[in-house]
Amino acid sequence: MELVEVAENEWVFRDPALTHEIESRFNDALDAYDDGDHEEAEALIRAVVGECPTHIDALHHLGMFLRGRDALESYVYCQAAVAIGLQALPATFRWDTAGLSWLELDNRPFMRAYHTLAIHRMEQNAWQDAIVILQRLLAVNPNDNQGARHLLPQCWFEVGDEEAVIDLCERYAGDGMPEILYSKALALAITKRVAEARTALEICLDRLPLVAKELLSRKHPEPNRTHPGRITLGGADQAWEYWNEYGWYWRKSRSAMALLREAAEAAQ
Repeated sequence: MELVEVAENEWVFRDPALTHEIESRFNDALDAYDDGDHEEAEALIRAVVGECPTHIDALHHLGMFLRGRDALESYVYCQAAVAIGLQALPATFRWDTAGLSWLELDNRPFMRAYHTLAIHRMEQNAWQDAIVILQRLLAVNPNDNQGARHLLPQCWFEVGDEEAVIDLCERYAGDGMPEILYSKALALAITKRVAEARTALEICLDRLPLVAKELLSRKHPEPNRTHPGRITLGGADQAWEYWNEYGWYWRKSRSAMALLREAAEAAQ
């Protein structure tokens, strides 16, 4: 496994060990998993890892297969996948100037595994580790095809860095997801920038009113989903997901909740 600079500050992962035959068996494992034959899928992908230990995608997917059954083993395989990619970084690679394009398919296995590692670290309350990973992914791929920006606000709320939340949300001002819109309003309220928070909340209520309704509700039953595993933009399921991940930070701030309630009443 190596990371090659294909243009100035543009890098691509290359692994000569990935033969067509190995990739074919890897795809067979994914097909088996999609067909519901999880035992066969695991056996196939373990065989791929045994034959090609540097196969980042196989290691990562094996970790994902195990995620619901053995959290520790899942984490270990994810770590192994990421370690292979990190070991391939040459001394000239710099996270703050390098580019790893998502359009380069060979970059995706490492980027997916690194993103999953950040989620593992969040689940383990290792917030600073998660922040480092997610910031690196944003630095090398500002288009953020993976949604790292939607995880970072939670990490920063955990460590009390609301200014970082505001800066991120302003950098992605065109993003209409609640993790950006509502998290900016919350961070502004916490930092006592009341006028700005009110303006931000007006935008929130105009674009995603159900999120405010969910945050202000006393009860939070999970809504029925027409398509399990998918989120309806602007829907009750999206509002519930945001409350589930971010509601705690809103409840911790009485001033933010008061501003939200005031903005919701004014919007009626």
